[in-house]
Amino acid sequence: MKVLTSEEMAKFDRITIEEIGIPSPVLMENAARGVLEAIQERFPEANRILVLAGKGNNGGDGIALARMLFLKKKSVDLFLPLGESKGDAKLQLNIARKLGLRDLKSVPDLESYDLIVDAIFGTGFQPPVKGSVADLIEKVNLSRTPVVAVDIPSGLWADSGEIFEPSIKAELTVTFQFPKVCHVLYPSAKLCGRVKVVDISIPEYLAEEVWRETIEPRRLSLPKREPDTYKNREGHVLIIGGSRGKTGAVIMSARSATRTGSGLVSVCIPSGLNGVVESALIEEMSIPIDGEDRLTFLGMEKVFDIQDRFSAIAIGMGMDRYEEGQDIVRELLLRCERPLLIDADGINNLADLGELELLKRRKAPTVLTPHAGEFSRLTGIDPKEVAPRQFDLAREFATEYNCYLVLKSTRTVVATPEGKAYLSMRGTPAMAKGGAGDVLAGILVSLMGKMPVEEALKLGVYLHGLAGEIAEEKTHRESLRAGDIIDSIPDAYKGIENFLYLADTI
Repeated sequence: MKVLTSEEMAKFDRITIEEIGIPSPVLMENAARGVLEAIQERFPEANRILVLAGKGNNGGDGIALARMLFLKKKSVDLFLPLGESKGDAKLQLNIARKLGLRDLKSVPDLESYDLIVDAIFGTGFQPPVKGSVADLIEKVNLSRTPVVAVDIPSGLWADSGEIFEPSIKAELTVTFQFPKVCHVLYPSAKLCGRVKVVDISIPEYLAEEVWRETIEPRRLSLPKREPDTYKNREGHVLIIGGSRGKTGAVIMSARSATRTGSGLVSVCIPSGLNGVVESALIEEMSIPIDGEDRLTFLGMEKVFDIQDRFSAIAIGMGMDRYEEGQDIVRELLLRCERPLLIDADGINNLADLGELELLKRRKAPTVLTPHAGEFSRLTGIDPKEVAPRQFDLAREFATEYNCYLVLKSTRTVVATPEGKAYLSMRGTPAMAKGGAGDVLAGILVSLMGKMPVEEALKLGVYLHGLAGEIAEEKTHRESLRAGDIIDSIPDAYKGIENFLYLADTI
């Protein structure tokens, strides 16, 4: 599903009306009916309903909805906080008044309603809200009455995940044809509640060139094992990392790579820690290299000598952050001829090295998997700015440095060197635990060893998030461990194969 900005949505709306010939009032009726159906499904017992409608088309959607609710014998009040409507909204208001719909002249007692519908500002609004409407929004949020937002909670900006104060806090947002950036990125997504996307007859093909997209399970490519396959054909991946006190990171990555489907998994660790790692791994192999507590630059020569054995390589999990680690990362970027994933301390060492230009010189695919803090070290961008601008930041970095970027936050964006960006909506707060990123790295490198990189990353981030959700169902939000995510990978695969866990809201 494509994710749009306000400008893109306005453009497609205009093309639909002016070039395709579907009149604006028809789109308005379709929008209102979509919101009506969502309310009937989510709030079937709501009888006394207040509709707050602005002057423009968003207000027109709200007024049309108020009329539909009124004709269904609901007790509906209409309040126009910005004054008289205009354009097609005025047409809707005239129809509503002729039918006898009550038009309030002042703010009513918000607590007396079962439901409030917010149709004040639409996707074209530029924050912040000021004056009496700002006061009204604050009163709505302080009331205990649930809110349904039409298209977008009033006060938010469609193009950003940022929260602007004041903004409506909705339990349900019903948006039209395509989700907007504010619906899918955090923290603004928190104010949208559940988001339902309804069809209002704007053709989907208009958005074919939009580069933002959510990852849909029906469009994922899954690995396929031929009847005559064997372990080497299913990928042999190498995971490089580990240091004194942090061997668990590479162990979890190795286990998740095996669970994801790699035919062979090898772990390269300092020889001084080999006993610890070998005692924890059964299916996977270890390759000890020179080093007591951490990997050494000298020991990495062994990796370069045998790199042809592997279909993909990952580095960084539990590696530690140190000067020699910077040299190791530099040498990998220069000499590794396999698809390379850089995670965790591999990213930190790259940031400390300060030679991002090396990424541009790579011929084999390179994948970086930073969370907001690691991305900040790479770029100097404040970590607080990452989530609201996740699409743009990921795309800018990937295209500038000719790499794939898996930018992790509350949600995860996969950006490609060609400028595409895919958002995974899967995951749960239960996954905010140490080791979850190491599991993801193992999943991704495993798939990189079996599939084209772009398809591997899209499948991997979705599989990881879904496995986390399944693990939470089996355990508890507070009790989930990274190992539980690994154990749930098989069920996540089955869920994707059988199109389970599909929802009509995001």
